[in-house]
Amino acid sequence: MKKVLDPISKLFISSKAKAQRKVLTEGALPRGGKVGDFLPLFKGRDQMGRKVKSEELPGRLSKLIFLSDSCGSCVEVLKQLAGYSQRNHFLVLKGDPEPYSDADLGDISYKFPILRSSKIIEMFGIQRVPTVVTVNAEGRIESVDELANPGQLGSSLELSSPTWPSRDQGLPLGSLFPEGMVGEEGGIVLFLSTDCLSCLDIFSKLSTLIETWPAKRTILYIQGDESKVNKLVKEYRITSPFVLYGPDQREKLKTSVFPYLYLLSGDGYVLSKGTVRDAKELESLVNMQKEPIYD
Repeated sequence: MKKVLDPISKLFISSKAKAQRKVLTEGALPRGGKVGDFLPLFKGRDQMGRKVKSEELPGRLSKLIFLSDSCGSCVEVLKQLAGYSQRNHFLVLKGDPEPYSDADLGDISYKFPILRSSKIIEMFGIQRVPTVVTVNAEGRIESVDELANPGQLGSSLELSSPTWPSRDQGLPLGSLFPEGMVGEEGGIVLFLSTDCLSCLDIFSKLSTLIETWPAKRTILYIQGDESKVNKLVKEYRITSPFVLYGPDQREKLKTSVFPYLYLLSGDGYVLSKGTVRDAKELESLVNMQKEPIYD
């Protein structure tokens, strides 16, 4: 199988999607922290040095959680987040640490992303913390919830929120997958990115999952720098065939949001499809053969 190197592989989204967002920005859409606004434009690095860009969050992260180092309730929220099983759909934002303070050093102990920037908090107009901002797949703010009690966090983080739609993109149901190589019981086509937190969760468990589907053929389309892709494949001992997902594939398969799953019939037709939140949901969807995945 031919591998194609993606020249913009470090981006989470396709050039077409970026062009669309540029048009929206130039159209002076309202950006801010109020319900109905589009996300303010910001960028930075989390506690692990990973890049975070606001225009790349929609469709991947649905919750922005604003906290403070000096807030007792925020400390309780952090403890809850540390034990939360779904760590790949939210981003914690805090202000810059106080001068001569080492409060930010504690961020490294958390596995979920934490971004520090007082400027970004001002962009959203956050007055009180903890506050949870819910963002839909198009980048529009759907709700702003101030947590009077840390016990309210669980309901605020429900994955059933409509801000995590299993979006309908790519090839239509019933169509023939153009590069479908299937097994006795059909095929699994999975689109992943090396810079997607949800994708990394899937990468870490994929080898074990594939062993439970011996009658199905699994094909991976991976967006990312070639060296990073090869490193992940080697690290997690993934033996399924994979293709570096570049412009040629995007033009043909029209998939730009990751992780994304197609389930194929034995003769290569699309039975169901949709976004996937994590490895646990991937396993459930493949085993259940739920149809359709998306709304």
